[in-house]
Amino acid sequence: MATVTSNSNTLRHVAAATWFLAVAWLAPTAARATPIDVGVAPLYVGHEVTVQGLVTAAERDGYIVRLRLGEPPGSMSVQLVLGMLSRFPANPEAHYLGKEVRVYGRVSEFRGNTEMIVREPDHIVLASEVGAPVNAEEYEVLQNRVRVLEERLQELQGASATPTPPAD
Repeated sequence: MATVTSNSNTLRHVAAATWFLAVAWLAPTAARATPIDVGVAPLYVGHEVTVQGLVTAAERDGYIVRLRLGEPPGSMSVQLVLGMLSRFPANPEAHYLGKEVRVYGRVSEFRGNTEMIVREPDHIVLASEVGAPVNAEEYEVLQNRVRVLEERLQELQGASATPTPPAD
């Protein structure tokens, strides 16, 4: 009887690498999206956008840190939801205060105030840390890498289904 060998660790590594590239380069984050000014954020209620503005006030209320971007009337509130295993910077209210940030999320309105709720640390970045956007050439290179990894994954899946002769 022939046995089938499975190279499941290799398959998992290729699948993980493919997923990582797709998520890291194709998913929207605060760093990669083109930002809008905090003053026009009310025009985007209900939409997911990246807003850029200066953090003019910050306070903590338990597991919520509220950041005020801009000055009234062109301001908004950003609420950072800190979980038990939070990956936000330590003491985020001090970390972001007085700095220009980019925040990605859904703009909403609550009691006449524009706000955004952020649960993921990669959805808020310091504007000074934002690198140049990925250009078309880099994007094409990344797409090709993902395609090659997907092809390799298919090859490995096909190889794992190939029976191997029994050992003597």
